[in-house]
Amino acid sequence: MHKLGIVITGYNRADSMNNLLNNLLNIRTNIEIPLEISIDNGGTPLLNKIVNEFVWPFGEKTVTIHPQKLGLVKHFIWAGDQTERFENVIFLEDDLLVSPEIINYSLQVIESYKNCDQIAGASLYNPVLVESTGTKFYQLQDEFDAYFLQQPYWGNIWFRNSWHEFKKYLESYEVKSELIPTYVATWDQSFKKIFIQFLVETNRTIVTPKVSVVTNNGIAGIHGGEMYAYQSTLQLEKKIYSFPSVENSKSRYDCYEEIESDILKFYNKDLIEYDFCVDLLGTRTMYNKPYVLTTRKSKRPILYFSSLMKPTELAVVLNVKGDQKVVLTRQEDIIKEKSYERRRRYRDILKNYYIGVWASLNITKDLVIRCIKKLF
Repeated sequence: MHKLGIVITGYNRADSMNNLLNNLLNIRTNIEIPLEISIDNGGTPLLNKIVNEFVWPFGEKTVTIHPQKLGLVKHFIWAGDQTERFENVIFLEDDLLVSPEIINYSLQVIESYKNCDQIAGASLYNPVLVESTGTKFYQLQDEFDAYFLQQPYWGNIWFRNSWHEFKKYLESYEVKSELIPTYVATWDQSFKKIFIQFLVETNRTIVTPKVSVVTNNGIAGIHGGEMYAYQSTLQLEKKIYSFPSVENSKSRYDCYEEIESDILKFYNKDLIEYDFCVDLLGTRTMYNKPYVLTTRKSKRPILYFSSLMKPTELAVVLNVKGDQKVVLTRQEDIIKEKSYERRRRYRDILKNYYIGVWASLNITKDLVIRCIKKLF
C-alpha cells in the first residue's frame, strides 16, 4: 500500500486543471507517487479530455468522474477519504500551483506529525493576508520552519488517523456559530467552516509552513473573485526542515488568526497575572476571558503597547509602547466604535505600503494621506 498519494479535485475549470497538472510535472521525487484526479458533476468535454490524456510519470494515475454533483463539502470529504487508499493524502484544488519541493516537505511533515493527536492535518500554504480583514498576516518567528494555525487554508495533507477522528466528529456535527469567527459562520456550504469548528471543539490545530509549497493561482472560484492578493512566495529548493511540537512552538495562532495568550505571557511577564484573550484584529464578537488584549479603545486601559509593529504582537513581546494603541483591558471597558474598522484598514495601509512613491506621479505624500483618511 502506498504511504502517500496526491488527490486533485476539479469541477469545470479546464484551464486551471491543465495549469496545475503541467506544474506538477516539475516536482522532485525519488519515490512513486500515485495520482487521483476527481471531477465533480460529470465535468466538461474539454476538462475530461485533459485529465484522461494527461501522462503522470511518477506512478499510477486514476481518474474518477462523478456523474452527479457532490458539491464542495462532499467532494472535499471524498478526497480526505482517500486516506484509506494512500494512508496520507496531499489534497489539491484545481486553482493551485505547487513548489518543486512539495513532496520533500510533505514527507517530512508526515514523519513528524502523523501520530500526533493534537494535529488534525497540515497546510501547504502560508497565508499572506488575514482572511477576515484583508490585512497583512505576519507571524512571530521562532527557530522552527512551521507554526500552528486553527485554519486549514489551501493545499492540505490529511493523515489517516486524524482523518478518522474528523469523520467520527461529523457523525454528531451541528453548527455552533458562537465557536467560530463571524465571517466563517456566514458561509453557507463550506468544508472549511465545518473543519474549523472541529479544530476548535477538539482543541486541535494545523501545521502550517513559514514558506509555502503551494500558492493560489488567482483564478476566481465559487466563493469569490480573483485571488491574486492571496498569492504567496514558494520554497524552491530542498531543505531539511525543523518542526516544533505544539508545546515548544512560540508561534501558535487560533481560528481568529490571533496569537495564543500563553506565548505572550512567556515573553512579557507583566501579563502573567491576567487571564486574557487576544483581539488585536478586533474581529471577536464575544470574549471568553475577563481581560482582553486589543486594538480597540478602552475606558480604563491597564497596560499599553504600540500598534505599529509587524506582527502587532511583537510590540507586546518586546514591551514597545509606541503609539499606545494596543491595550490590555477588562472586557466590559472596551469601547465599540463604528469607525474602528476604517481606522484598522488605514493603519494597515500606512504600515505596509510606501506611499511616498506617489511623488513620482507628482502627487504629494500629504495629499495621498488625506485621500486615504477620507476613504477610511
